[in-house]
Amino acid sequence: MMLRNLTMVGLLVGGLVTVGVAGAPSGESAGHGGFRAWAHTPLGRLVSGNIGRALVLRSQLNVTDEQRSKIGDVLRSHRQEIVATVQSVRARRTALRDAVLAEETDESAIRAAAEQLGDAMADAAVKASKLRSEVAPLLTDQQKDLIADFLKERDESINAMLEKVSNK
Repeated sequence: MMLRNLTMVGLLVGGLVTVGVAGAPSGESAGHGGFRAWAHTPLGRLVSGNIGRALVLRSQLNVTDEQRSKIGDVLRSHRQEIVATVQSVRARRTALRDAVLAEETDESAIRAAAEQLGDAMADAAVKASKLRSEVAPLLTDQQKDLIADFLKERDESINAMLEKVSNK
């Protein structure tokens, strides 16, 4: 359960980053076929593939009950910080989106909002690193290797997607 929570926090933060980088509005609503249409785009395939790889990783890690309990203790001890950090990133992402979509282009407002989002993401990265330093000692070398392989595959899939869209 707690590893699932850690995975979900990671996916949420990763999703926020993905939305922040590629969250351009589309003309199609997500309600009626929008997601299915989006899922067949390079970005949609990338996100779907990464979620699938994360689910496979979760099953491959074979986290013991003791590890799960200790990871849960770490996450519970930082719950308020995690929530505040995610809320901060989300609020600043929304502010940037609103600045970009404003009727009148205001470059200084967009740059200020982008800088604030960058600061919030930097705070999130530092907090994620601190959490990792508390969770990593609870994992075996094999589990750490599986996570490293997952991250390498994710980076490769992002590079492949970028290569594909840059050649169109």
